Amino acid sequence: MLSIKKPSNLQGNFDRKKYFEGWFHKIYSAKYNASFILIYGYATGNSTNKFGFIQVHIPNQQPLVMYFNKNEIICDSNQHSVQMGEHIFTTNKIDINTKEIGIQLHLNDNQPINTFKNSMGYNYVIPNLPCYHAILNKSHNVSGEIRAGDTSFVMNQEKGYLEKNWGTSFPDNYIWLHAVDPTNADVNLLFSQAEIKWMGRTFLRHLGYLNFENECIDFRQLKNAVVSNSSISPVKQLIRISSKLIELDISIILGQQLLFKGPEDGALRRDIVHFTDAYIEIKLKRNSETKKFSLVGNFENVRVTNG
Repeated sequence: MLSIKKPSNLQGNFDRKKYFEGWFHKIYSAKYNASFILIYGYATGNSTNKFGFIQVHIPNQQPLVMYFNKNEIICDSNQHSVQMGEHIFTTNKIDINTKEIGIQLHLNDNQPINTFKNSMGYNYVIPNLPCYHAILNKSHNVSGEIRAGDTSFVMNQEKGYLEKNWGTSFPDNYIWLHAVDPTNADVNLLFSQAEIKWMGRTFLRHLGYLNFENECIDFRQLKNAVVSNSSISPVKQLIRISSKLIELDISIILGQQLLFKGPEDGALRRDIVHFTDAYIEIKLKRNSETKKFSLVGNFENVRVTNG
């Protein structure tokens, strides 16, 4: 059975077999018009010398993957604090220093989701799901410096986002999207829909929100919502969310394609296709009013094909 803990707490332990816990940290810089991505965590299905991992994406470069021995990993069981070797990740700072990269960032003005069930609602308390999701900060300010070789990126109150996942494997089929308005820090979007397998059953669940003008539309709270996803062209996707209260169209023009490593049976061996800095147009219809937003975001539409 699932041991119920706060989503921000450490969920597992290093001795659990075929298990992973990972954090996804994105920084969108309006100054550089680009996203910086840090993915870090541990996977018990990996070998001992590849137990912990850090994946880093810096604009116009391929992702860098670093692995760490099991005895180099320290995680605080009651709050988000992860140390891998000399590298440190908390909700207040990030400190990485290698020959290839140097990242020294300070985080403030955190905006966590304070409900115990966080982003998943009551699905959070279902035991033994293959993957759980939580948002540690919907938004926070990021300042400091990122160095890659001879190139330096200086951050001054850029916008960051931090979420986490844990369990055994990512869903076979899922959509994930996070986006911000480069000109208005109060406008941001999260949407995810996943095919969940549990006790011989398969069902779809979605989560997410649209923040704008001091208002938040929580997609989980839309009664009888219908979600559709279609490919308009090889580079354009359309997501539509319809309910009695709203109709939301999310048009996505894919950005640069990256390849990250994701968990499968507790091992970091699955290739995840990730599109960074996609161009996103949103049209929200509610009552007789229509609002439009232009955002920049990160997108995954992952499908497993058999045969």
